[in-house]
Amino acid sequence: MIEPARAAFLLIDMQNGFIDTTSPLRIAGAAATVPACAHALAAAREHGLAVFHVRRAYAADGSDVEAVRWETWAEGGRPLSAADPASLDCPPELSPAPGEPVIMKPSWSAFFGTELAATMRQQGIGTIVLAGTTTPNCVRSTAYDGLALGFNVAVLRDATSSRTPEVQEANLADMEAAGIQLLHTDDFTTNGLLHVRDTEAEVARAVALEKAAKEEAEGAMDAGSTASAEESGAPLPPTPALESVETVSTGWINKYHLHYALPDGRPYTYEGVSRKGPDRYAAALEALGSTGAPTPDAVCIVPLLPDGSVLLEREFRYPLNSWCVSLPAGLIDAGETLEEAVARELSEETGYRLRDDIAPAVRPLPQPGFSSTGLTEENVQVVFAQVEPAGEAQPDSAELIEPFTVARTDLRAFLDANQLPIGTRCQLILELLAL
Repeated sequence: MIEPARAAFLLIDMQNGFIDTTSPLRIAGAAATVPACAHALAAAREHGLAVFHVRRAYAADGSDVEAVRWETWAEGGRPLSAADPASLDCPPELSPAPGEPVIMKPSWSAFFGTELAATMRQQGIGTIVLAGTTTPNCVRSTAYDGLALGFNVAVLRDATSSRTPEVQEANLADMEAAGIQLLHTDDFTTNGLLHVRDTEAEVARAVALEKAAKEEAEGAMDAGSTASAEESGAPLPPTPALESVETVSTGWINKYHLHYALPDGRPYTYEGVSRKGPDRYAAALEALGSTGAPTPDAVCIVPLLPDGSVLLEREFRYPLNSWCVSLPAGLIDAGETLEEAVARELSEETGYRLRDDIAPAVRPLPQPGFSSTGLTEENVQVVFAQVEPAGEAQPDSAELIEPFTVARTDLRAFLDANQLPIGTRCQLILELLAL
């Protein structure tokens, strides 16, 4: 979740000149939003956000009035200037508290011609929540400039206003399509920034990871190019030869004896287990021995919620005789695609589903990883999945699973405090997410 200390609440143009029904510059919907704006202002203070009051004041001679509204302004008593001082004020419930800055802007956007962006950067602010009027002009231009400056931007849909409901909804829809997040005041009051995504940080992390991976790959290529021809073409060391696979016992887990001839000719027998039957197991070993790409046997899901938190499970594991912290996971059924397996396991174990507003919702790691190379050939494809609640979980009758979520910012504390057994794969992934 975004830290409140790194966010700001901007109350835009809630002045009598835009609110009063007798003002020539009135916004038809503004007066009705005063209670919601007051509610949001109080919530911002309670949650610990920095608060900025953004306002407009014209020169009495009209020299800085927007040309498109100059005639209306001049003929209507010159509101929002010294000619009409009362129009510059705001309703009492929206008055600044001590220490809350008032930003006087020379045009539509709160960022245009002001020091607002620099001030917020100095305070470490990366997220802004907007309320006020008017949605198509000053709120929207501030929101778009905020995006262009690299801020996460959220708008309180019921604490902003337009000349008509139709204009309001059309502008909100346009802003949402551009990546501006829409909230209701009640949600903001109750949950603060819980449902505001730190999209700027998410993208920055993704870019950094991609850059690091590219640099690592280029480094490996450079290292390879400096190797001698003999080194670059060197074969693997002498490899044991698998001569036969002997079935020892069958069941849900099958036990096998693997009969090898070591490079020096000595015979060697190794015990292995697999959920595959004899024919499939032998075929899998043959494919791996020829460095063939394995087909994933199972999937391990790292489910990320819209607020960035991670969906985990407490599951009773019979071989451990204990509850265990884990990620949703399961075997891939015959004929299933990877995404189908992910969707099914999520639904069965947690009641969550893949989001349909993000593409792709499933991002697999480049190749499957192996569960226990000293015991079995079984491999698991790890995927990162964007998920949301959908309904009740439907586990098998003997599966005891309790889904729960942990905020990204709380992962370090969770890992430090956890006393339950935890799978190595789950542990490592959570450690990385906690960084």
